Amino acid sequence: MGTSQAAKSGITATATKNGVAKLGLDRNKEGIVNIAFSDDTLSIKSGNPDGNVEIGKISRRSSVVVDGVAAAQRNSEDIPTYGTQVLGMAVAALAYVGIGTISGFSGGMLPLLTESENDIQLDKYRVGLFTSVINLGAAAGCIVGGFPHVMVGHRSYLLVALPLSLAAWIILAMSHDIWVVLSARAFLGFTMGVIVFTSSKYVAECAHDSVREKLVNALETSRQFGYFFVYAVCCSDLSWRELALVCGCVSTILPFIGFLYVPSAPKWLATHGRVDHAYDSLVFFRGQNYDSRKELNGILDKLSKTEGADNALYQLRQLKDPIILRFVVLFAFIHFASQFNGNVVTGAYAIYIFKAADVSSISPYASMVVVGLARVLSTLFYLVEVERVGRKPLVIVPFFLAGTSLFVLGAFFYAQATGGAFGELEWVPVTALSFFSFFSNIGFPVLNLTRGELLPPVARSTGGAILYATYYFGGFAASLSFSYIVSAIGMHGTFWIYCFVNILVVVVDYLDLPETRGRSLEEIMEEQRHEGASPSHHDHAS
Repeated sequence: MGTSQAAKSGITATATKNGVAKLGLDRNKEGIVNIAFSDDTLSIKSGNPDGNVEIGKISRRSSVVVDGVAAAQRNSEDIPTYGTQVLGMAVAALAYVGIGTISGFSGGMLPLLTESENDIQLDKYRVGLFTSVINLGAAAGCIVGGFPHVMVGHRSYLLVALPLSLAAWIILAMSHDIWVVLSARAFLGFTMGVIVFTSSKYVAECAHDSVREKLVNALETSRQFGYFFVYAVCCSDLSWRELALVCGCVSTILPFIGFLYVPSAPKWLATHGRVDHAYDSLVFFRGQNYDSRKELNGILDKLSKTEGADNALYQLRQLKDPIILRFVVLFAFIHFASQFNGNVVTGAYAIYIFKAADVSSISPYASMVVVGLARVLSTLFYLVEVERVGRKPLVIVPFFLAGTSLFVLGAFFYAQATGGAFGELEWVPVTALSFFSFFSNIGFPVLNLTRGELLPPVARSTGGAILYATYYFGGFAASLSFSYIVSAIGMHGTFWIYCFVNILVVVVDYLDLPETRGRSLEEIMEEQRHEGASPSHHDHAS
């Protein structure tokens, strides 16, 4: 294109079409100009009697001009802006707060709903239904969220689900009939299932590859903040009806308004032939200076190679693949069994557990807030460590420590029932449950992350919907059975059973789940097909 002579240094810079300069060197009185390459920097040094003296650098991340000619140039079209992507995640995160409030609502409200002077009084059987029926509704919501959302889009589906969730909260707050209350809880669970599945898909499809995992993982922090929020509000003088209205307004109105101002996911728009709208969506989430047309062409190219892949029936047929089916069945077992590890129960029965501990030094409500804070802190720790530690250690170690915490809690209740000295240590219940909540809520997000990394895109939506439904069926069974198990074998025996389930998850993960960090799906699938037997063979060998 053009040549420029730098007289003093003897450097000739020739700019080429792609903006990268070709450098030529001339001898001069300072000696030979030496060029040193590193990963990101090209250093220019002059050789003189006093030794090499660095006189300049060319970095891949900067633009260098020699006599007016670009020697290197950063391609700004490859740099998306992240502000609007974070905005999209924040809107979805507000909806995720509602998931925590729905799940944690019973954790602080059960005493008010079991008191005789209340117009709504729940016996043991109905308490079990009140805490568990949301999981049954969520299982149905995941199935519905996993199929029709392919047709109507994530954003549109959420704009329908959020007002319905608010309506269910209002019905719950205003009802004076037990079965209407239970029905409202079931419908809240249904909307929860739709929101948890659809919001995560929306964020995943709107985020750039460089930040997708971080933004999706950040949603879990919002869900745990929902628990903390409802536990904190329970410490106030609000009635359970007033608390229901507060939770409904906070968790639905703000995200609904937010979704009115963000576009639909670009991939969904492209899938349905709305290419111009997909381009506009990419420009919104990537910024004006980013080459959105190039990314859109990449999306269209992938869609052309996997035509029909977003069709629910097509994805169901992909589950016939032995490797995919193996992972779906394995995760279905883990998701169902892990609901009996104590996490769903301690969230739904928190105040009941602390009242049973009969501790005078700290109130049950204050203990509950401490546990809620531990939930939030666990997800922040997860966000920091997930990029640096393998998936298997982040499942094995937290679930083992969670099981250990429940063993200690069971020992406290056993000592309390038998008159042992350990039962007099009043700091044990809140400490053990806080440690359990912290470690358990590190392990669960890693399991979800691993599931997403092991299911191929051609089966991810439908397979994910099935696994979410299995997860919530397990939650329904665990919540419903809790009070009956306590009646049969006591509080200590119940927590020891949950301790055993945590250890079971550790064993299954160690034996049957491959490490996915730093490995492509294609590499893992090829390895499974080659070995044919256990997906853990490679990990045992390594």
